[in-house]
Amino acid sequence: MQKFDFDQLAESEPSKTGPRSQDVESSGFTLEAQGLTKQYRLYRRPVDRLKSLLIPSGNTGEVVTALEDVSFQVSRGQNIGIMGDNGAGKSTLLKILAGVLTPTRGTMAIHGRVMSILELGIGFHPEFTGRGNIFFYGDLLGFGRDFLNEKVDEIIDFSELGDFIDRPVKTYSSGMSVRLAFSVVTAFEPEILILDEVLAVGDIHFQRKSLSRILNFREKGVTILFCSHDTYHIRMLCDRALWLKEGRVACWDDTEKVVAEYESYQLAKEKREHKENRVSSVQPVRIDSVKLLNSKPLRRGDEMVFEIVTRARNNDLAYNVTLSIKLKEGRGVYVTGTHLSGLSSLKGSRQILVRFPDISLMAGVFYAHARVWDKEGFILYHEKTTMFFDVKKDTMELGICYLPNSWEVR
Repeated sequence: MQKFDFDQLAESEPSKTGPRSQDVESSGFTLEAQGLTKQYRLYRRPVDRLKSLLIPSGNTGEVVTALEDVSFQVSRGQNIGIMGDNGAGKSTLLKILAGVLTPTRGTMAIHGRVMSILELGIGFHPEFTGRGNIFFYGDLLGFGRDFLNEKVDEIIDFSELGDFIDRPVKTYSSGMSVRLAFSVVTAFEPEILILDEVLAVGDIHFQRKSLSRILNFREKGVTILFCSHDTYHIRMLCDRALWLKEGRVACWDDTEKVVAEYESYQLAKEKREHKENRVSSVQPVRIDSVKLLNSKPLRRGDEMVFEIVTRARNNDLAYNVTLSIKLKEGRGVYVTGTHLSGLSSLKGSRQILVRFPDISLMAGVFYAHARVWDKEGFILYHEKTTMFFDVKKDTMELGICYLPNSWEVR
């Protein structure tokens, strides 16, 4: 085990250590982080930076916090997804865990050999060929030449770089660079694998190969920290997830719960930016709230109940309400409404319960979208969405909705 304690304000500083490999202690945790914080000082002029070095007590630089009080523990063989907006601190956290950055404060304990691909690279020398960089990187990590000679053909074959393997890395595209980086790092038998947006570039064929290898590591019990904006990949690969928001932990829990919270946050943010800003408080009718009343998760056959609360400025104004059930990607599954169901238009502020008995939804992540329209159902007054909710799978059949069926084989 290697344990690090940090309590000084420091500039970013590369780690001088090689791959760390120790047995997992009785705690069962491969990685432990407690109160990790990373701060930088920004200076308006280069001379101000020089003054701060010569006269530390007179340091006038502005302190910017990239990461603040991040704590979590990872058990051996767990796969952790890390998500958040751009600038949320994801890459900073991964660099600290990989030993590339020194945190300002906090403690960190790592049990195992750490290998990482950060920001689509691992620090290849641009003037060296791809083949030369395999040996160069292996030498830096302390691997012997016999081991590297055994691995070089495997790395080249997996990268599918062909003749480019003997050309300088500076001539590579970003996709070629990440092919080589992924092939090298995953061939060096990591115990803890840190991946930062490795599936963001490259063709579909290599992405599929990379996913297959990551899944193979998962089966072998390798601990994986996987950072991605793609929640589908995080759902597929990870047991637990960490959502960072403005440098702090917004949610740390099972993957489905964290992803649902994160997607709900993203959807709400998108609605605010593109739609809610256009809705004035003087709208004749507004939706105060819309929510699912069931406990989660739902299962096929449950009665699903939503509550919609409207607030009208004019009690004589007639209006209609619709409720759509949608997949998390926004595709519609079903829509109903007062005028669509043959009901009379509403007037005044109302509390509305919409019941769906014996739902036929299959496994998936859904949300409800409520809207208020004018009397004819043409002019949109206001809209609001629920949080995401899950429907658990109870059959091997596939699809969005269950259709009763029977088989007769003759």
